[in-house]
Amino acid sequence: MTVTRIQSVSKNRYRIYIDDRSFCILYRNELTAYDIAEGKIITEEVCEQIKTEVLIRRARLRAMNLLMKHSFTEYKLREKLTEGGYPNDIVDDAIQYVVGYGYVDDRAYARDYIVSHSQDKSIRRLISDLRSKGVSGDIIDEVLNEVDGTIDSVDEESQIRRLLNKRRFDITQADPATISKTCAYLAGRGYSMELIRRVLKDIPDDTI
Repeated sequence: MTVTRIQSVSKNRYRIYIDDRSFCILYRNELTAYDIAEGKIITEEVCEQIKTEVLIRRARLRAMNLLMKHSFTEYKLREKLTEGGYPNDIVDDAIQYVVGYGYVDDRAYARDYIVSHSQDKSIRRLISDLRSKGVSGDIIDEVLNEVDGTIDSVDEESQIRRLLNKRRFDITQADPATISKTCAYLAGRGYSMELIRRVLKDIPDDTI
């Protein structure tokens, strides 16, 4: 195998390409320590040594630091670590490490997210958000059942009214542009136009 490229990614960090494929990101002193330079041969043994001596510990610490600042689903944490230039097997190890300690729990994340946003987002929007974060449909369904959050059981009309009050929306004072903007805001939270029209039943059709 050959080091085909060394790309600077910051002041003292470099992305290493082996046989034209990204391998990892290392600091300048690590390039020297492992005798890495463009055009040089690098063995499997050295690659494994780098993973064992540098990358495993660094990826685990990175995962822990991310979780100290923000909650992540497994999918989103994996995405962050991959963006950091870690090889797939190192990302797998870091994920297993934090999951093993209970620091990443998609079910708990889904439960907290649903409870936190149940007053300002429709169930459809909550489901969509959680899916985009990589939470499985099975986990979402289980959590919704736990918190009695089925689509049929939620009073979305009341949710819309609360949101309108929060925005101090007054139908008697709103012009067509404001009405359209408000409807787009509500639709963006997953409420159907049929429901929005019903709540705002005094709005002429041509303004929505």
